[in-house]
Amino acid sequence: MAKITTLLIDKGGVLIDNTVLSPQYRRLLGEFLPTELGGDPKAWEDANVGAASRAFERYRDAHVTALSTSISDWYTGDVRQWLYEMCDEVGRTRPPQAQADRIANAAHDYVRRRVDIRAPQIVKRLRNFRERGLKLHVASGDQHSDVVGYLETMGTRELFGRVYGSDLLNVWKAGPAYYRAILADIETDPATAVVIDDSDRAIAWAGECGLRGVLVRRQDGEAFESAVLRAFDDVEALLS
Repeated sequence: MAKITTLLIDKGGVLIDNTVLSPQYRRLLGEFLPTELGGDPKAWEDANVGAASRAFERYRDAHVTALSTSISDWYTGDVRQWLYEMCDEVGRTRPPQAQADRIANAAHDYVRRRVDIRAPQIVKRLRNFRERGLKLHVASGDQHSDVVGYLETMGTRELFGRVYGSDLLNVWKAGPAYYRAILADIETDPATAVVIDDSDRAIAWAGECGLRGVLVRRQDGEAFESAVLRAFDDVEALLS
């Protein structure tokens, strides 16, 4: 087999434990949004439950719908819609579009820089991979700026070359085309790269492109870091 030189690593479920992220997100939104738009902090927290769920449904539906705009522009409009829906529920006036865009992005930035997403053992292993000469890239379906913000909070941005969100490629992470776009962008032979993801489907899509895959599968009651470290052990086996 070809020597492995490159790791393509997912964000949610591999670098970040989404189960501990959501409650922090709501609390921090409750801190920030009243400073811009007034209203009760708890009301903003509660409003995000439904708004976040609907935003995820729009994200899922966008994967199978021909967009009339770029993915980057889709994200801009969607985050504005997310804020407007919360304004309606809290009973605050919807701000003008430009102001809404500023507030929505500032809210996400406020949260990203304050969440507790420490994963010291994962970070240690990532640094080890990098020190051994492996090229690390993030392969996420999320918005590029969102992923970069979390990496900066974790103190790991410098470990990664490219930080792929769907908007950076203008290809949704919804099939093999996503990985083909990454391989073309980094000009890498798929035989030399490994995808690390917590999605069976993502691993299958990567396989269709000739990439090897390692699945993060969290067992019942298992700590998040333990599951990721087991997957990293599988990567080690491929490297050797």
